[in-house]
Amino acid sequence: MKTLKFLFTAGLALASSLAARADVSAQAWLESYYLNPQPAELSRGLSLLSREGYFDRSENVAVAIGFLSTVFAKHPAQVDGWVSQARRLPERHQRIVAAALWQAGHPQAPDLLRMLGRNSSVRAEIERLANTPSQPVADTSVASPSSMRLQWGAFLASGDERHIVRILDAIGNGERTLTTVAQMALAEQAAAHPRVAEICRAQLERQPDEVRSVLRAALKDVPAPAPRS
Repeated sequence: MKTLKFLFTAGLALASSLAARADVSAQAWLESYYLNPQPAELSRGLSLLSREGYFDRSENVAVAIGFLSTVFAKHPAQVDGWVSQARRLPERHQRIVAAALWQAGHPQAPDLLRMLGRNSSVRAEIERLANTPSQPVADTSVASPSSMRLQWGAFLASGDERHIVRILDAIGNGERTLTTVAQMALAEQAAAHPRVAEICRAQLERQPDEVRSVLRAALKDVPAPAPRS
């Protein structure tokens, strides 16, 4: 079994650079971004995600919006350049960028959204979004698998535990179907991401009993962290 140290080191190597590692898929880059954030790679990452069909899979749309909105919020000075580059994407993928820009709460988001929608067949849709007050991902409650994926995307951009805790808050609401989906997602992601497992273990002492039981089930097959030397 691979150790957590090995997984972390491998993740850093994976996230190092799309330009230097042509063999790394755009999805792998996105899913390891938080280990070594490189916003300079975002335009290239968007282009590759678009070409590789990542944005065309329905289960990835909310993940992409959560991811992009978090990167946009962290680097507001670079957003106008990213939006300009995004105009080269297919229109259906521009919609994802527009939704992420709105969700990021960028002060110039309405103007940038209108620029993105100029001469576009979805201009009216983008205009409506530009005129609607935004809500940051971190303040968005988890009420469905889609909103759960939104938080997951934000986590992949930041590694911030708040987004995992948001998912746990949904479990605490007692909605059975959502709890089942959350448990499966946490188990999968805790096995793939040591940072998620670390957050889940820390939350065992902070969550109510019904959430602890879900966390224990999610962590059941995740190896314990290696002892510190």
